[in-house]
Amino acid sequence: MTRRVFASLSLVAFAGLSAMVVQAAPVNATGHWNVQLTNGAELYTGVVTFNQVGQTVIGHAGKTTINGTMVSDTKMNATWNGPKGAGWLTIYFGPAGNSLQGDWGFNGRKSNGSFVGKRVVNPM
Repeated sequence: MTRRVFASLSLVAFAGLSAMVVQAAPVNATGHWNVQLTNGAELYTGVVTFNQVGQTVIGHAGKTTINGTMVSDTKMNATWNGPKGAGWLTIYFGPAGNSLQGDWGFNGRKSNGSFVGKRVVNPM
């Protein structure tokens, strides 16, 4: 009986340790991203370029500037400022760091839409 309890506890401890080792490394947002953004029934596509240093991320999408902070390994809170106004973004990166998704809105408002994106592996 004691052996079974010890074996069960050992197995649980090993499984917990294995789960910690498998966790993904923090995502680095630096690079070019093909993005599709919705605003109600409207769909916009474009390229967003991010540059990350530490937890700070600066991005550009045309004439719009994005200022973000990585708040976890895969989540970024950001603000945007462009020709059509200013607002907020919440971006979730995929665990492999090659995809993103999130919501956006104007300052002081709830979400106006969502977006998805894929990292451009070899930008021109």
